Amino acid sequence: MSNDEDEVARLLVRLINISNRLGRYAAHATGERTSPATWRALSVLQEKGPLRLGVLAENCRVRQPTMTAIVESLLSSGYVLRRPDPDDRRAQLHELTAAGEAALEDWRSRVGAALTPLFDDLTEDEHALLSDSVRLLDGRLRRGEA
Repeated sequence: MSNDEDEVARLLVRLINISNRLGRYAAHATGERTSPATWRALSVLQEKGPLRLGVLAENCRVRQPTMTAIVESLLSSGYVLRRPDPDDRRAQLHELTAAGEAALEDWRSRVGAALTPLFDDLTEDEHALLSDSVRLLDGRLRRGEA
């Protein structure tokens, strides 16, 4: 690795650590007890639409048994419904419900409200930098996940 590649690697590892801290801070500040994987599953269903369990697990980067437990909890909460896959009646699709959509939006709102005070003194340039950084990271991850 070149020195530039080493620096990028160090920055990305640091970013992962900071991101984890940010998530823990948000969970503590909101009193949230629901696992991040649950919110990720709802977010994936919102973004991609109805999915089979294995595809949902893959998108959430968890093993299928873990996703089975998450989906069962979401089904019992009324946040997800299960229906036959029209392409293969033996398979089932999992779909976000209106209640799941509302819960996800409420969670995002609470997390945003908890984190905003940490950043309410950003200058315009810092705000633009944060916005550009989020856009860059999202684009790179989407490209890598494709």
